[in-house]
Amino acid sequence: MWEKKPRYERHVPKGEMIFKEGDIGEEMYFIRKGKVKISKGEEAHEKVLAILKDGDFFGEMALIDGSPRSATATAIEDTDLLIIDKDSFTAKINENPLIAYVMEVLTKRLRICDEKLKYLSIRNNEHRIIKYLINRAEETGETQDVLLKGEMPEKIAEITSVDISKVEEQLKRLENAGMISKEPDGTYKIRNIQELNEYLKYLELKDRFRV
Repeated sequence: MWEKKPRYERHVPKGEMIFKEGDIGEEMYFIRKGKVKISKGEEAHEKVLAILKDGDFFGEMALIDGSPRSATATAIEDTDLLIIDKDSFTAKINENPLIAYVMEVLTKRLRICDEKLKYLSIRNNEHRIIKYLINRAEETGETQDVLLKGEMPEKIAEITSVDISKVEEQLKRLENAGMISKEPDGTYKIRNIQELNEYLKYLELKDRFRV
């Protein structure tokens, strides 16, 4: 079924990290024996998404769409893994174009759901929108005059699960404050990420102490 040397085994001691959120994915994993924790965040902010056991698999999404790992995987007991490399996995999937298409679409949907969950943990809608803008800006690697290509109000509303009218209202408020500007094509530019971060911290403190 598989090409020459497409898979190999790995023993992971209890407590060892298999991969970290944000890593580039080159392999997917089948659990032959043991347990693996899938989580987001670190220490006090960690959220456990799943506990996987014998027969379960994980890490496949990064192989399908090439995106960074969306969560961290850690062995919570001594674990034996069967590992499939990216080239062999992709070759097998591409043998059937329909399956390849279905998996690509499903993966995109899962990525969107995963991102939505990240923002739903922020209760305040205003904070949620600003955090989304900051995250998108930081992904560019720039710090000033950051152009958020393709970030229309409709997309921001979809990912943050905030009503589009509220999104447009908040974007207008930030625009009037000079923190962002609207481009001719309808996308937005952030003047200074640090300034926006400080504004978010101010709002969080204000909300916390009800000033």
